[in-house]
Amino acid sequence: MRKHALAFAFTVCALVASSSLAGEQDIRLKEAPGHDVTTSRCAVCHSLDYITMVAPVMNRSAWQQSVRKMIDVFGAPVTDQEASSIIEYLGQHYSGAPTPR
Repeated sequence: MRKHALAFAFTVCALVASSSLAGEQDIRLKEAPGHDVTTSRCAVCHSLDYITMVAPVMNRSAWQQSVRKMIDVFGAPVTDQEASSIIEYLGQHYSGAPTPR
């Protein structure tokens, strides 16, 4: 199930990136610690719609894997400290999938 969720998340990424160019309304993420670094770093490469679209199938572990992939594979300009803040923020506010036991 986790592999399917991650595959879905990464597939949606391309769709989200292209939809952000179509002039849709800007997404406002929840105001909480980690909001500013998440919005500023993630929006460099893709629309923030990506976060809200994949949230139902994500948990903290999935966000951690996604953020690491964005950094390691796609070269996202995110420091380790920023990555920790982003993962914590997304895990706390944008996780719909249960954490495996």
